[in-house]
Amino acid sequence: MPEAPITIDTPLGEVRIPFSENAVLALAKKLMKVSEGEPNLFEEAVVDFFGVNELEDTTSDWLFWEESRVPIYGYDLKGWLHQDFIIENTVGFSMNKRKTTGLQYCQFSYPHGKENIAIRASYFVRRKSDGTPFVIDLCPVDGLHLEVQIIHLPETQIKDFHESFEGYGTTDGILNGNTVNAKLQFIQIDECGWDDVVLTPEQRKSLDSNIIKFIEHIELFGEKSLPTSRGCLLTGPPGTGKTLTCSAIMNQVDSTIIYITSDDITDRGQISELYEIARKVSPTIVVVEDIDTLGGIDRNRAGGDHPILGEFLNCLAGVESNSGVVTIATTNYPEYLDKALVDRPGRFDFRIDFGLPDDKLRKHILAKYLSHFNHKNIEFKPLIKDTKGMTGAHLKEMVMMAYMESLEASGYKKNTKITQDNLEKSMKTIVTNRVKFNHAKAPNDTESVFHQ
Repeated sequence: MPEAPITIDTPLGEVRIPFSENAVLALAKKLMKVSEGEPNLFEEAVVDFFGVNELEDTTSDWLFWEESRVPIYGYDLKGWLHQDFIIENTVGFSMNKRKTTGLQYCQFSYPHGKENIAIRASYFVRRKSDGTPFVIDLCPVDGLHLEVQIIHLPETQIKDFHESFEGYGTTDGILNGNTVNAKLQFIQIDECGWDDVVLTPEQRKSLDSNIIKFIEHIELFGEKSLPTSRGCLLTGPPGTGKTLTCSAIMNQVDSTIIYITSDDITDRGQISELYEIARKVSPTIVVVEDIDTLGGIDRNRAGGDHPILGEFLNCLAGVESNSGVVTIATTNYPEYLDKALVDRPGRFDFRIDFGLPDDKLRKHILAKYLSHFNHKNIEFKPLIKDTKGMTGAHLKEMVMMAYMESLEASGYKKNTKITQDNLEKSMKTIVTNRVKFNHAKAPNDTESVFHQ
């Protein structure tokens, strides 16, 4: 159907001007190209690749990758393209797409080493399964944020493209089986095993059953329609072994680990994003250090609902299924935690209290740390008596300081021995420092009883 002409009233009467929107648009495009000078090489390459008349005959999807996600998504994209696509061409274009500049890479660190990942590149690919063409254009903006344009034909089901990439990340992505912090940076866990942690037999059995064995046999629980998520709360004064226990657990399991400290979470939405990632690459252990400073402060103490607390509660036991995710949280002050957080199965299913070590446990800890050094004529009885109220961390530091003093006294001989005098001097220094910084034992602190 022909388009209606434009009618203009003039003193001489109506004037009708033939009008075609397509003709006007075509003329505008020609004028723009003439005025711009150099042709758009990217547009020409896309049109030629798809075999269409102009870029408008294709459709585009846009993604924005935040800087923290670029190392992960970029690595996964590289592997996914080589696995599922035939890469016909890879070109680097300038910002205005009028020049070829070569590919631009950025080097990122991964658990297996450093790799160069493309951050400015245009991939011209065809899916191996059916030959469907795509152009994937990566363009850095504001530093290392990436703008990703996916160009395809209108009849292509782009949803399948996105689901396939997400599926690759879930099963074969770089996050699987590795450890990251809340910023999704890969981190190394300190080498630590059960022999490095002082636990009662009951504590060890509880951790083994509820975390280690649970993750190893998680599919058995799913087959019986039982929850495949767990929550463990480790409580106790600073220095009693909570963090060391987390390290030991992380060294025992074969799963993805997301390690969160209280300093990492500052804004709403961060916790939800991390749990979303944890669910996608499960089985996953989410370790949350010092949850009382993360947002888990009691609502009455905080003066109303705490937004991050509410978000965390929802992540642990909300509408979204937490399948395959085990949460381990530590706190120095369990009395400050909201009851909705600690008194409901499905959020934290079991709790382990790390009290101050009793006499037998302090002797065991001292002997354990001294076993790594040469020593002579150590009389434990007075040391155990005078270290009452000290944590395992204090005792470790006590042995460390004693060794430093013995090294200095011996002229840094390799076979130097720690003496009673070395230990007593280091103990007095720690006692003085504790009084100075007001870290002496509070009357209501409990003690952990050691079972041989």
